[in-house]
Amino acid sequence: MSGNPTNREPQFIDIESSSYDEECFPTCIAWSLPDGQIKNVLVMPDEDWSPQDSPLDEETLQHLYDHGVSGIDIIREMNQDLDGKPVYIDGIDYDTDLLEQLYDTFDEEPTFELTPVTSLLTSKGFEEIMDSKNLIMQENNLNIKHAEHNVLALLILARENGLM
Repeated sequence: MSGNPTNREPQFIDIESSSYDEECFPTCIAWSLPDGQIKNVLVMPDEDWSPQDSPLDEETLQHLYDHGVSGIDIIREMNQDLDGKPVYIDGIDYDTDLLEQLYDTFDEEPTFELTPVTSLLTSKGFEEIMDSKNLIMQENNLNIKHAEHNVLALLILARENGLM
C-alpha cells in the first residue's frame, strides 16, 4: 500500500477482557488506522473494576499495572484516531459492553461508532464472515486470544473482499 490518502482501509477494533463473566473488564484494546497499521494497548485496571476480585493471576494483574496505559489516555487516543468513523467489530455485544465500561469509568463518550462487520461485508452472513476470519487466522498462525491478531485477520478479510 502506498502512502496515498485515498487508499483508506476500513477500521476495526477488538477488545480482550479479564474473563467472560459479568465482573470482567478490558485488558487489551487493538484498533486499526486508515493506512492499515494496528495499535495495540494494554489497559491498566481501574480500581472501580475491582481487579483484585478478577480471575486473573497476580502476575498477569501486575503486568497490566506495570505496562498498561491509563484508561483516560486510551480513550483520548482512540477518539483521536477513530473520530467520526464507523469502526467495525465482530463481537458486537461483548466489545460494545467492554468499550462502554471503559468510557463510563471516565465519564467520556466515544467519538466514533461501533458497527457490526456484517454491515461492511454485506454479501456474507455472520457465520460465513467468522469462518473466513478463522481460516485467515489459521493460515497466518494468528492467536484468537490476541486483540491485534483479530484486527489483523479482519483487515486481511476486508482486503480479500476488495474493501480497500
